[in-house]
Amino acid sequence: MLNSIVGQAVNTAMENAVYPQPVAAEIGVVGTRAFPEGTKKGELAPIAGMIDIVIDGKTLNRAPGMQIRNQQNLIVMPMTVQAKVPVRYQLDGSGAVFRVWLLTRAEIAAN
Repeated sequence: MLNSIVGQAVNTAMENAVYPQPVAAEIGVVGTRAFPEGTKKGELAPIAGMIDIVIDGKTLNRAPGMQIRNQQNLIVMPMTVQAKVPVRYQLDGSGAVFRVWLLTRAEIAAN
């Protein structure tokens, strides 16, 4: 019984890590982030290598200093992405992926 309770808690925590539950809006707080001009929407596959990144089935190079930001806008390590997730991403001048933002449910619905 304890195993099923712990398993349920872990599954709920994992779902909330990828798609956090909406929180009540505070005065002056906007529900979605403002992304830089020129960002694209896509689906990021789990990151396996050190050089490439796969978005929408296309293999792209990673720019030096690439950042991945989670739904709370915190920088996360690439290997934390363990499933396909909707993202916004930005390319640098050479066409390499420079910034990636994991989208919240509100951001997915807004686009």
